[in-house]
Amino acid sequence: MYTNQADQCQKLSSNLQSQNPGHPRPVLIQVAQLCREKQHGKGIELLQQFSEQHPESASGIKLTMAQLYLVQGHVTKACDVLRSIEELKHKPGIVSISAGDTPGSAVHLALVREAANFKLKYGRKKEAISDLEQLWKQNPKDVHTLAQLISAYSLVDTNKAKSLSKHLPSADTMSFNVDVDELESSHGATYVRKKAAKVAGENLPKEQG
Repeated sequence: MYTNQADQCQKLSSNLQSQNPGHPRPVLIQVAQLCREKQHGKGIELLQQFSEQHPESASGIKLTMAQLYLVQGHVTKACDVLRSIEELKHKPGIVSISAGDTPGSAVHLALVREAANFKLKYGRKKEAISDLEQLWKQNPKDVHTLAQLISAYSLVDTNKAKSLSKHLPSADTMSFNVDVDELESSHGATYVRKKAAKVAGENLPKEQG
């Protein structure tokens, strides 16, 4: 697969699968090869088929399915797959998804952000920009998303990036107001001072008796 020998990869992975029909790895190799060929839909079909035939080995397969759905921008489908994983259904992350995967929810937006990051990483800039624009429209005050969007646009449309940068808050409005007196008297600062004094005391030369 890594040397771009697609036919040989398919042949070898099929042989592995026939020898170990219930093992997920040969299927994951085949799906990875399909994804390299931009055939994500076929990859998902293969994963779905395996998960139905071998439910005892389906958890890792379904996580991969969810990832592929995210890559394609199908966030709701990704949530559905994650909810169907029996071994993980009581985990905090899955419970959060079950409680709030509607468009605009924190979970939904987090998944869209993850999909955008994945697409940027693999050069799918226009798709990533579309996802980031969706996020920014949901919350125009989200400076983090706006910064990501400007960064993505700078790779394909510098004029658009400059235009969007006007929406960034000024440096003054983003400065932090720190109460130095309160910080000095805080529990953490007191602990650090005591620790430093103890270490300093331990390092002093001992008196000769």
